Amino acid sequence: MGKRRKAVRRVTADKRERLHRLARLLYSFLPLSSYSEDAVTFKTILAESHVSSYLPERRGIPKQNALEDAVERVYRYHERLPWILIRKIVPAAINHRRYKRNPLTRAELDELSEILYSLGIDMRQELASVVLDEALPRTTVPPKELEARLRQHDLHPKISEKPVQLFSDGHYNEAVRKASEILEDHVRDLAGTQRFGKDLMGNAFGSGNWLRTDLVEPENQQNFVDGYKHLAMGAMVAIRNIFSHGNEEQRTPEECFEMLLFLNWLFRWLKDPQ
Repeated sequence: MGKRRKAVRRVTADKRERLHRLARLLYSFLPLSSYSEDAVTFKTILAESHVSSYLPERRGIPKQNALEDAVERVYRYHERLPWILIRKIVPAAINHRRYKRNPLTRAELDELSEILYSLGIDMRQELASVVLDEALPRTTVPPKELEARLRQHDLHPKISEKPVQLFSDGHYNEAVRKASEILEDHVRDLAGTQRFGKDLMGNAFGSGNWLRTDLVEPENQQNFVDGYKHLAMGAMVAIRNIFSHGNEEQRTPEECFEMLLFLNWLFRWLKDPQ
């Protein structure tokens, strides 16, 4: 028979209500347990302090109630353990909630601080210093899914060949560089000029001679020509020049995917060579 633990704190009815409120708040921070061996959960955190037995194993008990039992036992029997556990729970919750696209908020940490203080656990200064990023994280798309989208898209033949292959091989910056240079060469051939870059685009699209303006309503054609010219000039400065230097920091697959589609859109409005 195991040695009975000695209580270090009395749990009155009022304190039990506060402890249950604490458990309800913490329940939204992390999962109680997980099938994944790599997941950080209340069970793994309690196990590190050799008190995972505080979580009832009985079937049918609601998970929140199980956490309430564990929180009460930690508070009742352990002098310093509440501080230790909170210091592990908060950073784990920040990561978990960000992964779930539901970032931990300052209001939640303030509530945690207030409940703990009411229980005689003063972590106000420590919790106030925790740095939070409440901005919703961007969704990232696996590169293979982006590649599949590119291959399924109605790409210009010049984009669908070498640039897409480079993207498929993981050379994302190089794929954008190649596509922008192909666009530049194509426009130079269309316009029959030796200009390059921004100057090439400004000269080639000063009029709508090389654009499929017949697809635009007559009253909008001049605005389209002006806008297209500036977009093409910008593409040379902001994309072609930067990526051709070879020292540009690696961009994400998502951003390179977006730039390839933009360059493809520029290709789409060019007239076919005669």
